[in-house]
Amino acid sequence: MPEPLYLQQPYLSVFFAVACLLALREVVARRLWRPDTDTPIERGSFGVLWASTTVGTVLAFGLSFTGVGTLGAPVLAFWLGIAVMLSGFAIRLASMLALGEQFSHEVAIKSDHTVVEWGPYRYVRHPSYTGAVVTYLGIGVVTGNALSVVAALGGALAGFGYRITVEERALRDELADYEAYVERTPYRLVPGVW
Repeated sequence: MPEPLYLQQPYLSVFFAVACLLALREVVARRLWRPDTDTPIERGSFGVLWASTTVGTVLAFGLSFTGVGTLGAPVLAFWLGIAVMLSGFAIRLASMLALGEQFSHEVAIKSDHTVVEWGPYRYVRHPSYTGAVVTYLGIGVVTGNALSVVAALGGALAGFGYRITVEERALRDELADYEAYVERTPYRLVPGVW
């Protein structure tokens, strides 16, 4: 079995550059919107999120070496996967910017926390998670393997699905106007689906 395309040059360099861009966004967000004004509500969901996305990603890359489920056009799959990853990047970035200083990597409430309903928050209640899930989908597609797509997407949906459940419970408890927002914006992750 030949080496997967994403490990060959120049594809490896492109994939690595996109991965670095994704990581840089998260590092900048952590530095820009410091969590020192957060009141943590719950900490356990991050471990579940991290574990499920890590398992899904490791499986996605591992499955790409098996040859089982290989897609027929690896170059097309690679570039489509990169485009999907960058789309996820843009959705998550737009969501982070819409939240501004209210953004946090933790399930937390700030002292002046309000419900944000503009930008991507007009369409779904958790668009930053939508962006992350789309990014994981792109990672699966980059591998050129259908089973890898299922693994990466499945890990992301399991982790973010759990995180959304925990976060929504906290927001309902802490923000009086969150329930009205839920009624106006019925979808959590994907418009028209869930």
